[in-house]
Amino acid sequence: MNSKMATRIVLGLIMIAVLAGLLYLDWWIEEYLKRDADVFGIRHPLYCLATLIILLVIIVAGFFELSRLASAGGVKLLGVSGLIATALLVNLHYWVWIYSKPILQNYPRLLFIPTEAVLLSLILLGLFLEQMIRYRTEDALRRIGTTLLVVIYLGIGGMLIFSIRQGGVKVLTVFLVAVKFTDIGAYFTGSFIGKHKLIEWLSPGKTWEGLIGGLIVSAAASAFVGWILEIPELGFWELVIFGPVVGLAGQFGDLCESLLKRSVQVKDSGSVVPQFGGVLDIIDSPLIAAPVGLIMLAILL
Repeated sequence: MNSKMATRIVLGLIMIAVLAGLLYLDWWIEEYLKRDADVFGIRHPLYCLATLIILLVIIVAGFFELSRLASAGGVKLLGVSGLIATALLVNLHYWVWIYSKPILQNYPRLLFIPTEAVLLSLILLGLFLEQMIRYRTEDALRRIGTTLLVVIYLGIGGMLIFSIRQGGVKVLTVFLVAVKFTDIGAYFTGSFIGKHKLIEWLSPGKTWEGLIGGLIVSAAASAFVGWILEIPELGFWELVIFGPVVGLAGQFGDLCESLLKRSVQVKDSGSVVPQFGGVLDIIDSPLIAAPVGLIMLAILL
């Protein structure tokens, strides 16, 4: 075992321990507040708040990393409207979940408004407005288009991860285990027995052996963690299926980020965690896997 792999193992274990502690805190708060699930006609604002704050911090950090990637490619993002829009999207389901009941009682017609579509339209309006005020016509097509890509990538991805959290901390934990243990299994399997390159022009380190090993590890880890957490709606075989499907989507998410980095000839999105890279290098797989995870949960639960 070389020093790089040892560093990766140690830091990986530390990140897993920290994440487990934060998820436990969120679960404890939820259990404690169940007796006060409804306060003055609204859900208790502390429900899911811990996860939301953590998610927001990570997504904001990812926004700045993507901004640097865009700059490396010669595009300056619309930083003000783009960052606000991204944060709004991540927050959306929290505020709807907490305050929708009293609002709809007073304004029932709001129920028929497609919330996400309206918000995305307002976000696009904000991007156009910032472009006009700050840059006029300069590089408008690329700047607005790139910023919108970042907003959807981080904002929608973050929103969907939070939607999984609304199904419970245990469900979110299994989702994260399925995604990240595919990464772990693929890394170690590929390091020891990987020979056949997956997509050499995009990610030279990835191999078919690593991918298969990662999916097997994901199936085993998802089933084990699901059994430990005792999620009655997800049986053994459901978890065995859930892990590899979500894990495969996560591996595609990793390739998507590699596509962006290679297009601007950058190896890592940042240097926050040695041997792992930036924040975006860590969350790229859950962002893309989230919609697949939600679909799988809707089918299996």
